[in-house]
This record gives sequence, C-alpha cells and structure tokens, in this order.
Amino acid sequence: MNDDVAELLDVVPPTAVGRKDASLVARGVRAEDLASAKAALVAVALGDAEAAAPSSAMRDRLLASVTRGGRYGVFADKVARIFDLELSVATALVEKLEDESAWMPFIVDGVQMIPVEAGPKHANAIATFVRIAPGSTFPDHTHRGNETMFVLDGGFREVAEGGAEIWRGDELYKDDGTDHELVALPGRPCVAASLVTGHADFR
Repeated sequence: MNDDVAELLDVVPPTAVGRKDASLVARGVRAEDLASAKAALVAVALGDAEAAAPSSAMRDRLLASVTRGGRYGVFADKVARIFDLELSVATALVEKLEDESAWMPFIVDGVQMIPVEAGPKHANAIATFVRIAPGSTFPDHTHRGNETMFVLDGGFREVAEGGAEIWRGDELYKDDGTDHELVALPGRPCVAASLVTGHADFR
C-alpha cells in the first residue's frame, strides 16, 4: 500500500478526517485512490460485523441519544460512560451545562468548571466539566495519572508544536506524565468533560 494512503490507518479525531484527506490530496494522492482505500478498509472492518446484528437495547439507546433534547443531550450516553454514571444522571448533567448559574470560576480568567461526582469505577478520580472562552488558555499542567477529555462544544488546540486540535465530538487521551496547555478555538466556548485518574500539577 502506498505510504500516503497507509496513513488512513492512523487514529485521528472525527473532525480531523476532512483535513487529513485534503492533506493527502494536496500531496498528490488521487481522490479515487483515496476512496478505494477507504472502501477496502471498511470492507475489512465489517468482515465479521455483518454476522452480528445490534441488540434491540443498543438500537434503542442509540436512537434515544439523537432524540434527547438540548444542545448536549446527544452526548449523555458518552458522558455516562466516561464518568461511570447511570444514563439518567448523565442526562441531568448535560442539561445542567446550559444553566449559567451552574458554572463556577476556575483558577484563571476565561475558564469555568462544574464538578462531577463520578460513579464507583472512578470514585477517586477528578471529574469535571470545564468551559473555556474562545481565545482563553487552560494553563500548562502535568498529568499525574491518565486524563480523558471529551469535547461537547467548541474546540481547543494544544499549544505545543504538533499539538492536537480537538472539536465537538472528539476525545483526547493523555497518559500519566504527559503535559499540555490548551487554548480555546474561535467561535463557541469550548465545553469538555474531563476525567483525571490522579491529579494535575499546574505550572
């Protein structure tokens, strides 16, 4: 397989797919080759999947996620999994995100948070929603434990060279000992769910 097209195997956030495709085409990969490679990858991925139809419970849960109200209702199922919560609790939490009075100041201007009591699987973790105003920076910090961030609105960019750009619907995972600094991208405020299994040392 051509090395450029082999990049399709790299894991990227969903919102980065279009940018990655455009980059490949700009480097000379023909659009028809790109489409063929994607079709082949999908065929391989579905090789065994076609034999197992989704359960009615899974189908109902997926349908509920797209019909739930509010700006963030569609993400209640994802929030439930990240924080190890019952779906009803996660649904109430994402509704709370639209209540201005629920947000409290963080340690720097332009950043607010809502603490979350995570479920038993993450009883000792730091669980929060964070909201960063466009152009504001979440300060540089080192993870003492793993961190999972899921963006429900807006987006952010890691300040370091080569840092990820994460948008609504994307997830970022950082290993123990890694560090980063985030700046919210233009447009809507960045709203993200954050789960840290340990703590963070701020600079």
